[in-house]
Formats: sequence, C-alpha cells, structure tokens
Amino acid sequence: MRLIHELKNPSIFLKLFLTFFLVITPLYLITLSMNKKGSDGIRNEMTESIKARTDYFMNVLEREIDRISASMPEYVVDQDLRKLSAIGDQISEYERLELVNALQRRLYLMKYSSLFIADAKAYVPLIGRTVSSTSYDASIDMPEMEALQGNKSGGPLIYWDNRLFLGLDYPSNAKRKPIFVLGIELSIEQVDDMLSTVVTPGEGSAALINLKQDWSIARNVSASNIDALKQFLQNRQTQGGQNGVSTISMENQRMIVSYRYSSSINAYLVTFTPETYVLGALTTLKNWFWVLSAASVLIIILFSYSINNVIRRPMNKIVRAFNKMWDAHTYPTLPENRKDEFGFLYRGFNDMVDRQKSLIQEVYEQKIRSQRSELKRLQSQINPHFLYNCFFVLCRLIKTVDTERAYQFCTYMGNYFQYVTRDRADEIPLALEIKHAQTYVHIQTVCLGDRVRVEFQVPEWVAEGGMVIRLVLQPIIENVYKHVFEKQEENGFLWVHMEREGGFLLVHVEDNGSKLDDRTIGRLNGILGNDGGELDDSNGIANVHRRIQLRYGEDCGISFNRSLLGGLHVQIKLRPWQEVESDVQVAHR
Repeated sequence: MRLIHELKNPSIFLKLFLTFFLVITPLYLITLSMNKKGSDGIRNEMTESIKARTDYFMNVLEREIDRISASMPEYVVDQDLRKLSAIGDQISEYERLELVNALQRRLYLMKYSSLFIADAKAYVPLIGRTVSSTSYDASIDMPEMEALQGNKSGGPLIYWDNRLFLGLDYPSNAKRKPIFVLGIELSIEQVDDMLSTVVTPGEGSAALINLKQDWSIARNVSASNIDALKQFLQNRQTQGGQNGVSTISMENQRMIVSYRYSSSINAYLVTFTPETYVLGALTTLKNWFWVLSAASVLIIILFSYSINNVIRRPMNKIVRAFNKMWDAHTYPTLPENRKDEFGFLYRGFNDMVDRQKSLIQEVYEQKIRSQRSELKRLQSQINPHFLYNCFFVLCRLIKTVDTERAYQFCTYMGNYFQYVTRDRADEIPLALEIKHAQTYVHIQTVCLGDRVRVEFQVPEWVAEGGMVIRLVLQPIIENVYKHVFEKQEENGFLWVHMEREGGFLLVHVEDNGSKLDDRTIGRLNGILGNDGGELDDSNGIANVHRRIQLRYGEDCGISFNRSLLGGLHVQIKLRPWQEVESDVQVAHR
C-alpha cells in the first residue's frame, strides 16, 4: 500500500530518477537485445558442433559393432569348430589339438581385426573347454557362458561382471542346449579412449549408457552425474526423443547435454559440457554488461540525488515545520537568510505561524470557557434527579414511623447533599469520591434493608492520593439500584471493586440482575455515543461518560459488559494520578 501511495504521489527525487531512467532505458534494451542475439547465435553454433561430434562417434561405434556382429555367424559354418563341438570327445587327443589350434588362429584373427575387441572365445561344453585367441582353458566359466546365452532384448551388447560382450550360441534354439557359444569381449578401455576423444579433456565428458540393461561406460564421471544422465534419458525416452541437445543441472552446475540413441546397439552416447565453457567468453561479457548496467543505475541515482539535494533539503525543512505544527505547543520558525525562492517561502511560513498562533490562543480561551460552562450544566442535571428520589424515600420512612432509620437517613442525606452542593472545585480527592458513593449506598440500605447485599473492595493505595472529577461513581450505583434492585424482591448483590492499570484507574460496578440481555447491553453502549440527542433514563450515566471524556480524553469513559454475576458490569476508566495537559483537546483545532 505504501509503495502504491508513493507511485501515485512521487517525490522530487523519484521524479528525477524516473526521468533519467526513462531516457537511458531504450539504449539499455537495445544493447541487451544485441547481446542476447549474439549469445544465442554462438550458443547454437557450439551446441550444433557438439551434436555433430556426438553423431559422428556414435556412427563410428555403430559401424564397428555391426561389423563385429556380422562376422560372428561365419563361425557357425566353421568346420573345425562344428567338429570340435559335435564329436570332440570321440576323436583322439592329437586331432582335438589340431582343431583347437586351427580355431585359435581364427579367433586370433578376429581379435586383431578391431581395436575394440579385447578377446575372442569359444565355449565348447562337449569337451568342457574354453578356447580363446591366446589360451586353451581346462574348464569353462559357466556363469560367463550362461550370461552370453542370455536374453538379447537389451541389444546385442551384453554387460556382465563389469565387462562388455557380444555373444552367439549355436544352435540358437531355446529348447536345445547350444553345442558351442562364441563370445567377443569388447575392450572397455578402448571404448573409454574413444569417449575421451568425443570431447576435449577438461571441457566435458562422454558416456555410453544402456537403459534396458542399466549399465554405463564413462571415464572420470561421478555416480551422481551418471544417475542424473540416466534420469534425463529416461524422461527423453518417455517423450519419444532419441537425439538432441538440452541443458540440465548436474551437481549445482549447468551442463549442455548432447545425446544420440542407437537402435542397433540399444544404447545412448551422451556428451555433457559445462555451460560456462561453451559460453565462457559470452558469460564474461554478460557479467561486464551487468556491471555497467549497475554502474549506470548508480550514476543515475547519484546524479538525481545531487540535484534532489538542491531542492529537497529546503522542502524537507518546510515539511518538518508543518509536521511540528500538529503539536499544540510548538510553533516552529524557519531561517530567513536565504535569498532565493525558498527564502520567500520561509518568510511566508513564519508569518503564517505567527498569525495561527494568535488564532489558536483565541480559540483556546473560548473553548475553555465553553467547556467549564458545560461541566456545570451537566453536573446540575444530576442533582435534581437524585433529590426527587431522596424526598420520596424520606416520605415513605416518615409514614412508617421508623424514627431511627429516618434519623440515619437524614444524616446520610445531609452528608450527601453537603458533598453535592460544594461547588468550589471541579476535581476532588479519589478517596472522597469513593466515600460519597458509600454514603449513597448507606441511604439505599436504609431504603431496601436486607434485599441487597453490598461489597465495597477499596484498595489501600486509594488513600495515597489522586484527583478525580466529582460525581462519577455514585450515579452509576444509583442506576443499578433504580433498574435492578428496586424490581428484585431479594438476594440482590452489588460488587464495587477497583484496579490500577498503569496511569489509569479502573472502577468496576457489577450486579446480579437476571433480566439483562445482550440487546440491552448494546443499547446502553449506543447511548454513550449519543452526543446531544434525546436520552432516556440513562441520562445520568451518559452525562458522567461525557464529563469523563471532556476531562481525560477519548480513551477514558464508561463501558458496559455482562458481569460474571449474571447482571451488568459497568467499567469506569479514569486517570487520577497524572496531569491532564489541558481541558481542551487542542489537537482538534
């Protein structure tokens, strides 16, 4: 809300800043647009270059795997291998060795036909031997052979025991056991070397990832990065993407990822390069651009501030002087030694203050006289009402020939009216006001007898002093008797207690009346806001409330709530222990 208000009513500084800002903004936007277009162009060229390298190396790997896979079926028709695997246990040892040597030469040629082949092996279950390009093992590694016979749904490449194979079993019939299994172990080290050439060392890394069999080959790539790449590729595979370039976050670093899927080997070749490397120079230029932008804004602010000081400081003096004038006792003046336009304003302001000071003094004195007159009038409205009630009660006592009670009643009445008719001071000691209220309770006790029980809780600190206006407590108690206890046949209870809250005195008057509803409480609180209209039987309470607020301010007065006793709870809030600044609320001048 404050920001909206400042924008609707901008200061001089804000206007100057916005003016300079609007002048420089078009130039800034043009430069920013050119920078962005250049950055996008270089980024596209770099990503296309990375994508082309990824495609090239994937094509190389595909061709090599396809060539090796295509050469493996030739062994199915190899007479030496078929004879060795079919009747190898029936021929002589010499013939068997001749066949093994011939097979080894074929496997040797296969091994050195490609840099990606680490070894070529033939597993012959009939003779229980494994023939490789370099050895003739006395046994067969059965887990390895079974792995090479596994399901090829994950592609031609088989990843087992951290090694990579191409396998061929003959016959490839699920209902028959193969008579031999041919396995080509690929060189992971050679694949690593190829991956290291896809990107320049230090600029990024590459990885070969098979999602179906959940294996990967990569050099100097952390497990967390591999997991991030697998997750990225799975998302792309779900969306139908088989190749492309994207940007992802890996280990709190932005990476440009190029990926290519090969259906022939069922694997992805992925390269990832830090974005800072690809756009390193542009990033530096962009950072300098932002530094210059910040410097431009700072220059605008400083320039606007320097011009603003020439105008705003004198204006602030005038504004502060106007704000001080809200204090009733402050009449600020401004120096008149300036020779510019502000000197003319300063002199005009000082003349206005002198004139206003004279007018305020006149209104102040007139308001004091008016309020004192109103206080006397409000006080006089209370006395006749209670006088009428007292004579009525006295007549009733005389008729009943109750001499003793009539004597007590006359004594209480004498004390009561002696207090009321003393008109020398507007304020009296707090203890005297409480004593007067107790005198009134004694009068009512004579009238009502045991029908009402009264409990006055007067703290000891009441005797310490404090001044209050006259007749603030007794009219409240009078209304309780009139509207509650005169209609209640028995078991009436009146509780008067007090508490101190900071500089305020809270007087509580509570009764146990049974005919009070929330609507009546709301009506009574509404009467207190009636400043001059017609008033009902609550005229006395309304007068007391008005007098309290005239004397102590709007934060004091009377309020109504429901008592825990069941009846009405009247709270009187006064300020008897501190000086009130003035009888007049000058702040409303």
